[in-house]
Amino acid sequence: MNTLSYLSRQFDALASTPAPSTSSTQRSELKRAKSWPPTNFLFFSPPSNPETRQKHPQAQSLFLKLLLLAWDTLRAAWTSFNSKPILLEESPESSDDDSPTANPSGLKHQNVPAVSLLPPTDSASSTRSATPVLAARKTPFHSQKTLVLDLDETLIHSTSRPISSANSSGLFGSLGSRKGGPGHVVEVMLGGRSTLYHVYKRPFVDFFLRTVSSWYTLVIFTASMQEYADPVIDWLDAGRGILEHRLFRDSCTQLPNGSYSKDLSIVEPDLARVCLVDNSPVSYKVNEANGIPIEGWTHDPYDEALLDLLPVLDSLRFTSDVRRVLGLRNALGSRGRS
Repeated sequence: MNTLSYLSRQFDALASTPAPSTSSTQRSELKRAKSWPPTNFLFFSPPSNPETRQKHPQAQSLFLKLLLLAWDTLRAAWTSFNSKPILLEESPESSDDDSPTANPSGLKHQNVPAVSLLPPTDSASSTRSATPVLAARKTPFHSQKTLVLDLDETLIHSTSRPISSANSSGLFGSLGSRKGGPGHVVEVMLGGRSTLYHVYKRPFVDFFLRTVSSWYTLVIFTASMQEYADPVIDWLDAGRGILEHRLFRDSCTQLPNGSYSKDLSIVEPDLARVCLVDNSPVSYKVNEANGIPIEGWTHDPYDEALLDLLPVLDSLRFTSDVRRVLGLRNALGSRGRS
């Protein structure tokens, strides 16, 4: 602004300068031109002397041009200063770069896509294909293994006569109480004859089944007839659906001495992922490295063999091959006998 005032005073002085004269009196009477008042800065008022206006028309025209040029420069700078800032993420309304209102300042810039940590919305997923999700790779440590359980003398005991000192099912399963109670009666039809069996649960069997069912896929593999075993297994399952896989005597291999062995390969082809809990060592003679022995139970109300198996079974479910752990028992037994 000081520069414009200075220019205006200079042009005013040029415009009011009289014609050159050799007279010293006229030169001494010449007075300095006064500067314009603030009110005349924007609204140009020419000098009142008509002779001056006629003598210097070019100076007035030059001043107007300079004033207009300065005004245009200030307006352009102000417009550029107040222009819309450049955004890194393009909004849906300003996605079209060719529209005249997309960028009023006339500046061109590249749209940098913003990285979002939020899940894509439905509108975004409809415009592009969804990112494929890789399935979690299951290792032998994470895949669920199979636990095969024997029935008689392992989980229950049955007899044709009631045992007064036998234990009730529900009391042992939940709290481990050892109060006596009646067993479960099963009627079996064999050869046209009806036979009644009184079945009793081993202490803590309900708690044992409820715990291991969350670790393993349970399979009941018994050498008993299906007509007898099915209602007993249904009683143990109690509608929970954890004992749906069942194998009976027809799936066993009868040995020359009349006993039965159980081939675990018909249950699980991968023997590294299956183990058998049975009170009879003959049952897992075919797969000795997969057998877990347990003492047979008939009536002892203080038996805790099922509880003692829980730490072992909890550890086996994280091994890549159960035979590497269970086979150590056979190796140590053979060294002791030698």
